[in-house]
Amino acid sequence: MKKILILGVNSFSGSSFAKYIQSKKFKLYGFYHKEKNKKYIIYNKRKIFLKKVNNLNEKLLINLIKQIKPNIIIDFASICMVNESWKYKKYYNDVNYKSKINLIKFLSEDTFLEKYIYISTPEVFGSNKNISEKYKKFNPSTPYAASKLNAEKYLIHMNKKKKFPVIICRFSNFYGPGQPIYRLIPKVCITADKNQLFSLHGDGSSKRNFLFSDDFCNGIYKTIRKGKSGQVYHFSGDEIISIKEIVKKIYTIKKKKFDKLVENTKDRVKKDKIYSLSSKITQKSLNWRCKTSLEKGLKETINFYKKNFSYLKYEKSYYKFEK
Repeated sequence: MKKILILGVNSFSGSSFAKYIQSKKFKLYGFYHKEKNKKYIIYNKRKIFLKKVNNLNEKLLINLIKQIKPNIIIDFASICMVNESWKYKKYYNDVNYKSKINLIKFLSEDTFLEKYIYISTPEVFGSNKNISEKYKKFNPSTPYAASKLNAEKYLIHMNKKKKFPVIICRFSNFYGPGQPIYRLIPKVCITADKNQLFSLHGDGSSKRNFLFSDDFCNGIYKTIRKGKSGQVYHFSGDEIISIKEIVKKIYTIKKKKFDKLVENTKDRVKKDKIYSLSSKITQKSLNWRCKTSLEKGLKETINFYKKNFSYLKYEKSYYKFEK
């Protein structure tokens, strides 16, 4: 039985994948940094072996990996809140990029690892339209995006130099049940149910692809099965939509009045106007496609937050940065 190690298993993306992959025949391990997000990991089928590891404790991480000898590593371990990266530039770069250097050097010298799947972001391109997997004109506009691009470049360098088995996966904005409520879609849901004003950054005109968590997880699973070392894969929803329109969709489904419960506020610094990944090459290479329509995914997500409103309403609707 192959062994999978999930780095950042307590993140929304990591915990969603941990739940998804439990139905498959793998032995699962998960490393996490912060205790507070462990509640998002749901173990309803099989055991997953968990260990708390500080993002910057490279020696402990390497020693644990030596013991496990995983065949596949899925790397979700990054700080992903974009706005805060302006204030903590060095820390973001240390965690998202520099902390991986010694780990990758160690892994490149051993033979147990078959695939290192790095979870990245379209933000490495800056504002863009219909970017394919082979597009190379990077233009990160935030410290967060720059740190992710630094990691990508180093991993590709090690692939060429040492044949390190890295695969880079870039995903459009993914969402679904269990996402922390300081993120856009769950925050809209909870705020609407509280009948409170929702603050829409800028005029809400920036556009994104949205990908439901089931399709996100299936994309990683297809990468485990069919992904090739040194390749880049893109996973995106079928619909490009403005932030304002997606907020309106949620309010319509919930039968709430958008005009009365939404206010415009100042936009965040250097916010990219559009992310639109093309996943045509990936669809053909991995036999993957987005199966969940935005309408269906939103309804399932809205139902989750409605069902769990009694305790989620007490959660913080804003992100508090902690090292």
